[in-house]
Amino acid sequence: MVAWLEGRPVGHVEIRRIGCDAPAVRTAWPGCPEINGLGVWPEELRSRGIGSALVRAAEDLARERGITVVGLGVAKDNPRAAALYARLGCQPLIDYHDRWSYEGAGGVLREWVDACAFLVEDLL
Repeated sequence: MVAWLEGRPVGHVEIRRIGCDAPAVRTAWPGCPEINGLGVWPEELRSRGIGSALVRAAEDLARERGITVVGLGVAKDNPRAAALYARLGCQPLIDYHDRWSYEGAGGVLREWVDACAFLVEDLL
């Protein structure tokens, strides 16, 4: 999903029906669909309700598809996002490490690990 403001994209979010990739999360709650990749940019547009609207739109879409619970991950070093998710009714389930890689300068593969919490929300 993409949020638009005055004809330009200013945010995005996705629902991963297959759930979180982290093994610890899959063990704790197998098959829990995940709201993922929430972003609002440029930074000066944050705290204006765009992120909340994107999460609510993702929740609405999940409900339309018969999904009754969703989860999402938040990095431990992102208290602003954690506060947003708490306001939206998300509850902590498990701490885990999110591992991902990307191709850096010169084609070098870089590995990244974030300490995260996986939160869940009942959509009923």
